[in-house]
Amino acid sequence: MKKKTPGTVHPHPAQWAPDKLTIFFTEHLNRIYCTRAHLAERLLEIVDTDNFKDLQQAIKDTIDETEEQIARMDGIYALLEKRYSFDNCTSMIAMLEDDFSAIQQQSNDINLRDMSILLYLQNIENVEENSIQILQLAAVNENNQQLNLYLHQHLNRITAKRTLYNFIKAKYI
Repeated sequence: MKKKTPGTVHPHPAQWAPDKLTIFFTEHLNRIYCTRAHLAERLLEIVDTDNFKDLQQAIKDTIDETEEQIARMDGIYALLEKRYSFDNCTSMIAMLEDDFSAIQQQSNDINLRDMSILLYLQNIENVEENSIQILQLAAVNENNQQLNLYLHQHLNRITAKRTLYNFIKAKYI
């Protein structure tokens, strides 16, 4: 972050160039898209395996929810006349890959597997929550009801998931 120096004028967000704001917004939306695409792709790999039979319905429900979220994001991209890109997601995807690998490594121990799944899902939610909060700040200048509604709904979903994850964590404490 740039330091403010005396005499330096920093533009108010409302004075940002629309193209810069759209690029900034799209880059953060890409982060969410990357996490959701990773989640959908990786869960499809384990949904029908023997070590995850007890979680099969929950995994299927998560895949369905994730695909709905991706479809809503596609609508936001269309609204912005942009397309998603995975260009700046390399390090985030590497982190998620590490988390997902831990799930597979712990698949024979139900407790360790479940805690690994929880870590993976919480990391996804954390990336999304941070990006959504930044997007809400950026969206203030867009004055677009559809965009603001999407962001509000997405943040509410994250809050509900966090409550669920805390409930699950309490099972292990």
